[in-house]
Amino acid sequence: MANDNHANYAKIGFALVLGTIAILGTLIYLGGVGNSKDEFVCETYYDHPVTGLSIGSEVNFRGVKIGEVSDISFVSAEYDDYAEEDAQVIVIRMNLNRRRCRLAASDSVEAVFSHLLERGLRATVSSSGITGLSKLELNLPRAGCDPKQPRTISWCPRLMVIPPEPSMLDSFADSATQVMNQINKMDFSSAWSNVSSIATSASQIASSANAVVESQRAAVSEMMDNLRQVTGGLKELVDEVRDNPSLLLRPRDERPLPETAK
Repeated sequence: MANDNHANYAKIGFALVLGTIAILGTLIYLGGVGNSKDEFVCETYYDHPVTGLSIGSEVNFRGVKIGEVSDISFVSAEYDDYAEEDAQVIVIRMNLNRRRCRLAASDSVEAVFSHLLERGLRATVSSSGITGLSKLELNLPRAGCDPKQPRTISWCPRLMVIPPEPSMLDSFADSATQVMNQINKMDFSSAWSNVSSIATSASQIASSANAVVESQRAAVSEMMDNLRQVTGGLKELVDEVRDNPSLLLRPRDERPLPETAK
């Protein structure tokens, strides 16, 4: 009887071991080993905060999901050959699905994505809405728009790199920060002093001009009278020439012409 119980326990234990191996194999397969030929890994880097982005976040190409974020870290944790100013740059790795990218198994991933990079392929961290979650968007520039040249990086990547493109919100925040920095650098006291000095100088010039006008008021009045007299004389001359055009050919002579004298 004891032998039968031991045999049953052995069978149960063997079945449990086989079941565990089967489950582990399935998990490993679903975890990526079985699909390793259908996926490839590339990375991007980001100088701005990636709030809301996490491992498992969607990676979309022109709005279509083609993969997931597999790792988020810093350059200092992934590479050794980096400049000190790049130590806190964020490195984002992503698993992209070959089938979803419409790439045949025989296609060279490097060749296809190199062509896309030449066309200006860029990666942008964008918010998914009011949930606070973020995703990684891969996009080509719009027609007629030249992509910005990527910055020069100090480390040597081990994977294919898709250069980043800041989101509109990041660009606006950068512009606002630059404006605020410029405002903070402005010396408002000196500027106000300069404005006050200019206003004082303008007032002095206006006062001097008024003094000159007042001092020359009589001379100006006499000049205007003379101008009116000259204008009146010219008017009389024009009226006289209009009535007697011969004055343009000979001087005025009250005596009659010989041919008309009796």
